[in-house]
Parts: sequence; structure tokens; C-alpha cells
Amino acid sequence: MLKLSANSILIGSLLLAPVGMQSLHAQAAAKAASEQIQVNASLAQSIVDKTLARHSDEIGKLGIHAVPPGTTDNVIIACNIRSKNGKKSSPADLEKLAEAKPLAARIDKEQIFDLLIPMTDAHGGDLKGGFVVMEVPFAKTTSEEEALKIGIAIRNEIQKQIPSKDALYR
Repeated sequence: MLKLSANSILIGSLLLAPVGMQSLHAQAAAKAASEQIQVNASLAQSIVDKTLARHSDEIGKLGIHAVPPGTTDNVIIACNIRSKNGKKSSPADLEKLAEAKPLAARIDKEQIFDLLIPMTDAHGGDLKGGFVVMEVPFAKTTSEEEALKIGIAIRNEIQKQIPSKDALYR
């Protein structure tokens, strides 16, 4: 019968810990990859970049969500943080979208109003779950209502640049 001391068990555990951590890291990376798809929405990205450049003093983050052609998941199709492109929309965002109205959430910790605003193309056409998200800093406004006014004006500007759902992906 093999007898192990407490020290040999501790040393063995410490030697195996990096292997366990690598496995956890690999699992987290695989989960993140499964929550992201490849998206090529050139027009949408161009609109986000130009809009943010024009309104950088009013908003921080800016992203467009929709269901790309040939897929079933609502994802970020364009964002000023490019690494987020293709990331699946959160269940919380999809619940808010189901309300079919512009929403603002005050986030005191980050000193922002987080906006989610449904959107269409320039002709009122469905973008298949289309919505825009943006952050309005407290420095620009003190109320959710004022943040929504800023956000809706920017959303309207974005919509005018979208000739159709399909055009977003050209």
C-alpha cells in the first residue's frame, strides 16, 4: 500500500494546478468563440466610424446589432470596439429590444447612460432585429430623457444612411 504524506499531496496539487488552470482558460476561450460569429458588414462599420467621429463629444461606445443574412443569432455587426463585432447580443439586450422602444439605463459606476434604441433602414424597413447601442456620459446630460434625445437623434442620422438591410453587409 502506498502511503503519501501531506507534503507530497500538497506538492502534487501545486504541480497539477497550472494544468487545471490551462484547461479552465481553454474552456473559457472556447465558450467565447462559440458566442461570436464571423461578420462582414462594411457599410455598417463605416457608418459607426463616421458617426462616432462626428459625435465623439456626445457619446462613447457605439454599436449596431442585427441578424446577419444566413444566420439566426442577433449579433453586433459593427462597433467602435472592433473585437466585439460578431459577438452575440446579450439576452438582456434582446429582452429590451422586445419592448420595441428606446431605453436608457443610468449606470452610476461608469458615469454613463447606456442606451438601446431599435432601428430600421432609411425607408422604415426591418433590419431583422436591428438596434443601436451607445453610451452618453453624465457630463453631457443629467437625465435619461435627455440622453434618449441625444441617442434618438444619432439613431435617426444612422438610419438615413442605410438604404436596405442587405446594404449593411456590402
